[in-house]
Amino acid sequence: MEADLKPLEFEGIRRLLEKLCATPFGADAARNLGPAPTVGVARQLQDAISAARLGLESGEGPVLPELPDVRAAIRQVASPGAALAGTAFRNLALVLRVGKELRPFVEKRPGLLPTGAARLDAAADLLPKIDAVLMPNGAVREDGNAQLRQLHTELKGEREQIQKAMQSHLSAPGAKLHWSGQRACVHLPDGATDQIRGVRRGTGPGGHGYLIEPMELVASNNRLEKTAGSIEQENQAILRALSDEGRERLVGLQHLVESLTWLDLAIAGAQLSIHLNAKAAEMVDAPVLTLEEAYHPQLILAYAEKRGPQPKPLSVHINADCPILVVTGPNTGGKSVSLKTVGLLTVMAHCGLHIPVGGRAQVGNFTRVFVDMGDPQSVAFELSTYSGHVEVLKRLLADADEHTLILLDELGTGTDPEEGAALAMAVLDHLAERGVRGMVTTHLTPLKSFADQHGSLRNASMRFDHERLEPTYELEIGIPGRSLGLVIAAKRGLPENLVNKARHYLETLHQHS
Repeated sequence: MEADLKPLEFEGIRRLLEKLCATPFGADAARNLGPAPTVGVARQLQDAISAARLGLESGEGPVLPELPDVRAAIRQVASPGAALAGTAFRNLALVLRVGKELRPFVEKRPGLLPTGAARLDAAADLLPKIDAVLMPNGAVREDGNAQLRQLHTELKGEREQIQKAMQSHLSAPGAKLHWSGQRACVHLPDGATDQIRGVRRGTGPGGHGYLIEPMELVASNNRLEKTAGSIEQENQAILRALSDEGRERLVGLQHLVESLTWLDLAIAGAQLSIHLNAKAAEMVDAPVLTLEEAYHPQLILAYAEKRGPQPKPLSVHINADCPILVVTGPNTGGKSVSLKTVGLLTVMAHCGLHIPVGGRAQVGNFTRVFVDMGDPQSVAFELSTYSGHVEVLKRLLADADEHTLILLDELGTGTDPEEGAALAMAVLDHLAERGVRGMVTTHLTPLKSFADQHGSLRNASMRFDHERLEPTYELEIGIPGRSLGLVIAAKRGLPENLVNKARHYLETLHQHS
C-alpha cells in the first residue's frame, strides 16, 4: 500500500512504538514502519502482536531485555580475515543467549514469529566457543589455548624477576616502581638526585617527577616486551579464529537479528495495543471499510494522561452501497478529526498494528490512501491555496482506482463557491465512476443535494447538540449537516444586531439563488 503518512500524523505512532522497543534494531524498525507490501504480511504482524499481548497479559512474557547493537559486528564478521574485538563478541554472546532463551516462548506461541523458532538459536553453538576463550569483559582468557598458557606463565615469571631486581633501586627517598607499558622503571620525585645509571623514559604520572629504566634491566624489559607482543599476536589469532567461526554462522546470526527485530516490534505493538485497548482489524480483499466505535490513538493517550477530554467514538461504513461519504457540518464539529481517524486507523491496520475500535473493524485491501488536508499553498513555488489543491487533485485523478481510499478535506474551497462546488461535483463524479472509496468534507451547500441524488455518494454529518450548541463528534450517515455559522457566531459573542443583519442577508441570498 502507498499512503500519504505525513498529513495523517503517522509519525506519532512510530515514535510511540520506538519508545516501547527494547533493542536498537527494533527501534529502527519502528522508526521506519510503513504499510506492509501485502495484506498477508500485515496479518502476520497482527498475529504476532496478538500472541505477544496474550503472553504479556497472562504474565508469561516474553519480555525483551535491552540489548546492544550487534549489526556492525555481524557486518565486520562477514569480511574474511577480520578479527572482531572481544567486547563485540561479548555483545554477540548476550544477543545469542537471549535468542536461545526466547525459543521456548515462540515454540509455545508460534504466531509470535512466522519464520519459525529455529531461527532464534541457529547460531547458538557459537556461545560455548566464545565462553571458552573470552573473559566476561571481552579480554582473551590466559588459558585460551596451550600457547597462551605457556606465554602467560613466562610473562609472570619475567615480571617477578624484574620486580626482585628492582628492589635495590627503591631505597632512595620517594622512589617507586612504575610500569611504562611492559617496561619496569623507577619513578623519582622532582629534585631527586639522579643516582641510578639508566635510560630516561619521560616524566612520571601527571607530569610529576621522572622515570628511569635501570641499565641492567633493559635486556630483561626487552624480553618482557617481546613476550607481551607474542601474547598479543596469539590473542589476535584467537579472535581471528573466533571470527572465522562467526562467519561460518553468518546466516544464523543475520536470522537472529531479523527475528529479534520482529519480536521487539511485535512486543512493542502489543504494549501499544494494551495502552489503546485496541484489537486486530479483519483484513479483507474487497475495498471496504467498517470502523465501529473507533477512536483516534492520540486522543486516547491524551485523555489517559489528563491532557485532553474524553474522546467520542466514531463509526464509519464504506462499501459498495456507500462508496463515498460527503461530510458536512460546522467547523467545530470534528470533520477533520474524523478524516484523520479513518486514515490513520486504515494505515495502522495495513502496517499490522492493532487499532482502537470498540466494535467491528474491517479494513479492505486498499493499494493507496490518498490524503488532502490542510493548506497546500507554497510560497516557494508561488502556489495559492486553491492552486495547491488543484495540484493535489491532478495527482489523485492520475492514479485513483477501485482500490484507492480518498480522504479530502474541504473539497472545492479556495475559489468562488459556485465554481468550487461545480469542480467538486465533477471530481466526485469522475472518482465514483472509477469505483474509488472514501470520505470528503465540505462547506459547500450545493454538494449536499448533489450527494443526495448521486448513486455513489452518501451524505453524512457530524452530529451537533443544537440546545447546548456544542459538537458531539458523532458521525451520522445519510443526514447532511448544517454549517451553523451564524448560530456559532452569536454564541461566541458577536453583537446580536450584526448577526440578525447577517440572517437577513442570508435570506436575500437564498431568494436570489
